[in-house]
Amino acid sequence: MEIRNIDYNFIRKRLKRLEEVYKQSSDHTVRMAVKDKTLGEIVDRIDGFYEMFGESFEACQMGSLREIDILCDEVMSQYTAKKLPSIAKGQAKKMLKLKERDLDKLLREYNKAVEERPLTYYSQQIDQKIVFITEMDGELVGTVGQISKNQKNRESLCPFCNRFRKGDEILFATNAYNGKNGEYSAVGQYFCSDYVRCNEEIEDTTVLDAFVGYSFKKRK
Repeated sequence: MEIRNIDYNFIRKRLKRLEEVYKQSSDHTVRMAVKDKTLGEIVDRIDGFYEMFGESFEACQMGSLREIDILCDEVMSQYTAKKLPSIAKGQAKKMLKLKERDLDKLLREYNKAVEERPLTYYSQQIDQKIVFITEMDGELVGTVGQISKNQKNRESLCPFCNRFRKGDEILFATNAYNGKNGEYSAVGQYFCSDYVRCNEEIEDTTVLDAFVGYSFKKRK
């Protein structure tokens, strides 16, 4: 079954808790409580999960790592993470304001990246610009932000993946809205410089969507 990358990450990371609690606690009551909580959280988010795996969860007694691994493998074998679609040049021109040379380079690297792995979003730095491409409401969208020239590279939280990064691992950029009547406003955001690493952790797109969509949502 194909699901969004964020949902795939959500399931995978919740299942990882089962192994962690087994290693960290010898209290069987604690282990079972974590298992029940894990099942509840996944069921609340993923349609049909209980019907598919409720019986297997109930049967799992958290008695060994092998038992836990069998359960996790059973679940993950039924899911694959959805890939972003490839982009044609005409579509990219309508979506992104870039020089021809930069656009061609972006297309080559984007289409290669989405073929290689599932992604929630793609980003690419072009000089002091940062390009983001993602899906919103089932539609592929993109924006071009401006990277801050005064990066201090202190440890900061990436709100896309909810992980702290430091040094060259974190960037700060702004995304601007330019209205037809001269209206201008901008928002700033920290984010991972390594989009692949970020995509392996991201579970929610609320902040990502707000940042990427800032430049065009007001026009709707």
